[in-house]
Amino acid sequence: MANFEEKDLIDNRRYPFHSPASSSYLNLVSQCQQDLNRNGACMLPGFLTTEAIAQIVSEIDRIAPKAYPCNEFHNVFLEEDDISFPEDHPRRLKEKTSLDSLAYDHIKKGDALRTLYEWDPLLHFVAAILGEEKMYRMADPMAALTVNVMKKGQNHGWHFDESLVTITVMLEKPLEGGEFQYVTDLRGESWNDYESLNDVLSGNEDKVQTLPVEPGTLLLFAGYYQLHRVTPVVGDTTRYVATLCFKDEPGVCNSPKVQKLFYGRTVAV
Repeated sequence: MANFEEKDLIDNRRYPFHSPASSSYLNLVSQCQQDLNRNGACMLPGFLTTEAIAQIVSEIDRIAPKAYPCNEFHNVFLEEDDISFPEDHPRRLKEKTSLDSLAYDHIKKGDALRTLYEWDPLLHFVAAILGEEKMYRMADPMAALTVNVMKKGQNHGWHFDESLVTITVMLEKPLEGGEFQYVTDLRGESWNDYESLNDVLSGNEDKVQTLPVEPGTLLLFAGYYQLHRVTPVVGDTTRYVATLCFKDEPGVCNSPKVQKLFYGRTVAV
């Protein structure tokens, strides 16, 4: 097994994390902020080196059989069914999600992906983009760092995220399907465009956009405000995407109920 130092995991020429006071680093942060504010998404293609991708994929291949199968029906807000709305209201319409989930405690200390997540310069970079003075790694022993494992026929139904911004790294993509798609302008701080949301959920794809995320890409996505999904995977190549959870306060954990739902077990901190 290869041992990667943190600085060898990413393309330091494109992403100068080793020089946080440099103009190139500050320009990168500024560009990411603009992309996130303007488009709701900031993509850093080629963030991981080719060697790092290969190493991480080999590590995930090793532990993938431990992934917990999540097969559920949910509304797009990921909330309990609210019977105060009519049955055909978009708040109550059900989407199907089928994927396998690897938890943080499945990933060994010293593995390349865990090394990346626990690297302070990455934490500081995310904080700078989000305009936070300080951020923290999520304290949940399962949800802090996860990998979605999506095999042939599996998908992630339309939904909004609970977090304002979600940070992911694409590690392996299928030859077909498994596309990350989203729709903007359906939700704001205090409003929902239910009519347009209903159109999308009814199959109207006029406003659906596809984000061309390639392996090695770091993505910051404002998923709280943008409806998004992953289309069904086609073929035998598995889709691996890691989610790296950072919070603006320390000690954040999921409830035992949520742990049980997504990982099939509970773990106390």
